[in-house]
Amino acid sequence: MTFSYACQMYGTVPRFFKRIWRMIKLITFFLCVGMVAVYADSYSQNRVSVKLQNGKLTELFEEIQKQTDYSVFYSDQAIADLKVTLDVRDGKIPEILNKALLGKPLAYRLLGNQVVISKKTEKKGLFGNSLQDSIVTVRGRVYDTNEPPKGVDNVIISVKGKTPLGSTDDDGYYAVTVNSGDVLVFSKIGFVAHEQLITRSYNNLTIAINEEVSNLQEVVVTGMTEQEKQHIASAVSSVNVERQTAGKPITNLSQALQGGTTGIRVNQGSAMPGYDNAVIQIRGISTLGNANPLVIVDGVPMDMNHIDPSTIAEITVLKDAAAGATYGARGANGVILVTTKRGVPGKINVAYDGYYGVQSPTLNKLVDAPAYMRLFNEAQVNAGNQSYYSEEEIQHTIDQVDPYRYPNTDWMGLLIDKAAPITNHSLSINGGNSLARFNITGNYLKQEGMIPLSGTSRYQVRANSTVSLRDNISMQLDVFATRRDVTRSERPQGTGGNRMLEDMYRVPPTIVPKYPDQDGRSFYGRYIDIVNPLAYAEVGGIWKGEHVQSNIDVRPRWEILPGLVLRSHGHFRINSDAFRTSRDNFNFFDPFTGELAQTWGLVRDASTGRTTYYNLQTHLEYTRRFGEHNLYAMIGQSLEESNDQGFDAWSIVSGFSKLNYIYKDKYMVEAIARVDGSSRFGPGNRYGFFPSAAIGWNMHKESFMEDISFVNNLKLRSSFGLVGNENIGLYRFQTLIDNSNGVENIWGNPDITWETLESFNVGMDIGLLKDNKVELVLEWFNKKTRDILITPPVAYSGGIGISPINAGVVLNRGWEISGNYYEELNKDMRIGLSGGATYVKNEILSLQGGPYISGASIREVGSPIDGIFGYKTDGILQESDFDAEGNPLIPIYLGSQPGDIKFLDVNGDGVVNAEDQGYIGNPTPLFTYFANFNLEYKGFDFDIQFTGAGKAADRLTGMLANPMDMSFDGGVPTAYWAENYWRPDRPNARFPRATVNPGAQKFSSDFWIQNKAFTRINYIQLGYNFNERMRNALRVNRLRLYVNAQNPFVFTSMKLRDPESAGNQWTYGIMKMYSIGISAQF
Repeated sequence: MTFSYACQMYGTVPRFFKRIWRMIKLITFFLCVGMVAVYADSYSQNRVSVKLQNGKLTELFEEIQKQTDYSVFYSDQAIADLKVTLDVRDGKIPEILNKALLGKPLAYRLLGNQVVISKKTEKKGLFGNSLQDSIVTVRGRVYDTNEPPKGVDNVIISVKGKTPLGSTDDDGYYAVTVNSGDVLVFSKIGFVAHEQLITRSYNNLTIAINEEVSNLQEVVVTGMTEQEKQHIASAVSSVNVERQTAGKPITNLSQALQGGTTGIRVNQGSAMPGYDNAVIQIRGISTLGNANPLVIVDGVPMDMNHIDPSTIAEITVLKDAAAGATYGARGANGVILVTTKRGVPGKINVAYDGYYGVQSPTLNKLVDAPAYMRLFNEAQVNAGNQSYYSEEEIQHTIDQVDPYRYPNTDWMGLLIDKAAPITNHSLSINGGNSLARFNITGNYLKQEGMIPLSGTSRYQVRANSTVSLRDNISMQLDVFATRRDVTRSERPQGTGGNRMLEDMYRVPPTIVPKYPDQDGRSFYGRYIDIVNPLAYAEVGGIWKGEHVQSNIDVRPRWEILPGLVLRSHGHFRINSDAFRTSRDNFNFFDPFTGELAQTWGLVRDASTGRTTYYNLQTHLEYTRRFGEHNLYAMIGQSLEESNDQGFDAWSIVSGFSKLNYIYKDKYMVEAIARVDGSSRFGPGNRYGFFPSAAIGWNMHKESFMEDISFVNNLKLRSSFGLVGNENIGLYRFQTLIDNSNGVENIWGNPDITWETLESFNVGMDIGLLKDNKVELVLEWFNKKTRDILITPPVAYSGGIGISPINAGVVLNRGWEISGNYYEELNKDMRIGLSGGATYVKNEILSLQGGPYISGASIREVGSPIDGIFGYKTDGILQESDFDAEGNPLIPIYLGSQPGDIKFLDVNGDGVVNAEDQGYIGNPTPLFTYFANFNLEYKGFDFDIQFTGAGKAADRLTGMLANPMDMSFDGGVPTAYWAENYWRPDRPNARFPRATVNPGAQKFSSDFWIQNKAFTRINYIQLGYNFNERMRNALRVNRLRLYVNAQNPFVFTSMKLRDPESAGNQWTYGIMKMYSIGISAQF
């Protein structure tokens, strides 16, 4: 099958991992050596033996000078009349001096083979207490943050606020003497100053300083390469990771993309623990199949939702073909690049990030038992039946005569946790030197659900390490492991939630949750076949899922010649899943008669799943700058293979090249060519060639712009390219047989080939005022996907089933605008504003055999993908639409009565029937937007983010639209429904009349469509960063406390459902979260 084709095409490659195993052992050895080097502190080998009983300090100093090569310098006045009692054998100099000077107003410092004795000074601590200083010596080395790192010369070293003490030598080494408690500042022109609190002596204090770059010189990850922002000609956006993740109680990284950049739509369809991944679209829906973007984590495709947000260093979104062409067939729907944090040279840092919060749902209020009984009686009568409840029963229920015979149950109040806890903790350690750098992070997340038995736990460890084997050879070795445990009730899962939620809407309030126990036996109230939600929570069983993933990455880098670098990347991943369902046998007895009513049988089910994936990449790159010319060239190859449960396997082999040429930092040309071969296609169609190109012009560097001082950046850019899409499913080119009888049951098409995306983009980047205080980005794009795979219907007379063909064309066209403003008002106050808007129109241009209708969804030429299909309406039929004998005066759907939906006779044939149906709405908003506001004042910071979407159609369905539908599952009306259903005295009602047999009222129609436009406050956050004096007193480098409100408000005209998660009575809607957290670095 696919696996065998892959082996024939590409040969057998898993032996690669046997070869690299030896390399891994070697890397581990060097890593251990590097770790030792990082921690190593040298110490004096000079030993002293001394015994003094109430002797003078001068006697001690004389013994030190006699027995060692140390000289001791002191002031006679400073040590006058000071005595010491000491008995030490073979003691080290620091050990002896610490004991001798304990409790005395003296301090010492070691300078080479010299000991300097001086008086202590006194400082006030955080709470007014005295802090005694001692003189300490600090030695070490200063590095840059390049890879591999190099020592930085001429770095000025000074105590904060004082004159310089010295500077680093040609190799970055330094040695200074300061007081304990001082803050050292390492500074050099062209670098960001680094501050370091000194609490003791250091013999190897490693410091890393970052190069100071302008906004335009900022380096952005753009695929397998990095480019300065000023040299990018394609559509690339960076997400502010700190703003989007720090202190935010997000359970998945996809949620952090909301409000992060333009061109990307993030829709969270559920907030149920373990099932709350958001759906992401980049510049619209480009195919009728899988339209998810490709997510690359540290160079390989991966599920971003497995990643702890605190480990993320950068997120970049590649939006056009020129930007994403490096990833070829996998990047047709856009690419999201995630880069995790790596170790840099420097003192070992330990960081902790954690929060605790509660989740609060927004619930629909349901009617109580008396109201339900009256509504149900009305619905029965409207359907031609007798009333079900007597007035006596209703009154007894109101009076609560007997709560077990006349109950009034609030199922949501009984079962929903309105303050479900969530907590997250991350602990990381990072540091290193020129030999080895590392960053190790452990994470734990625990989230409880609002419905019984629901919750998730996640455990993660990520260890990123880099070893410099030689000056021009380095190796990155990364290991990542995660385990996610999910629990829920044994009730089915679907529509963004669990059926236990539907049970709360379905079971009437007239059902008793649980009767008093009798003889140790439990008795539950029963409703038809489903008993009740409490019974499912207590004895209905539990489903548990265990998801484990392990990853290993090896990335060697060899700088063959200056500017000529060979890079390789080997990645292996294994996913192991285990699922268990358990329920004990339980008998339901009638609490009044004791008769057996129903039995739930014993359930013990288990299943497992296993998936492996490997990715091998090698590329050669050359970078050179000569005069005013800047050249970058790359050529490489990659191979991927995935195997899921044996036969579900696929492989891709690719070759790619890239050329960037920049002249005078003004004019940019970029060209990419890629060839992909996929096992998803048959012989003769496996390979596709996909080129792209981009050009850019830094117009602000032209002479005619020199006098326009307020414009610091003005760049015009454009790109065009082709990208293939092979994510069409497996074995679509093959005809398969039923292995039980040998009969063909799946018809393939050996001629299917690549879907091809044509992308054209025009953009403008603008930077205004000093330091680009104001930034604007404008984009216009046109994306057309050809040869989309569809399955047109086949006439029954053909004798075969449907098979796929390449015969669809889809267009996405639109624009983006985004802006940033940052102002430092004074030394204590800073303000920041950012925002953006995106408009995307999606349209099917060609669809052979269309339209395609599936339930309430339609795909037809001229409409968007998956438009809503149904009837057009004109409100509700009134009594005036019928004559005195009840005959309709207008065309109506057969059997309709006053209070039913008024369907329109669209085709004018005098009859309302299925022929009057058509496209009635677009569920995908054309317009989305976001805004961020940040204010910093002294140690306080305040952040707020808004996101929203424009007009879009949402169809109200299920029990929210037609409660008490006894032709299906019944249901309890919401209070909103009860106040707005049709009666003769409420002609302008929102809902039709009450009936237990709604019939045509359930048809898809624009009567049920709501506008799901909304503006949501994603979060409001207030934080406090402890000042330097507080941090120094607490011996921490950074300390921040914060409180956060997530999703506190949403503004929308929609009723009964959240405009983003939508859904029906099953759906676990978006939750409000309130949390408090702390971030600290030591």
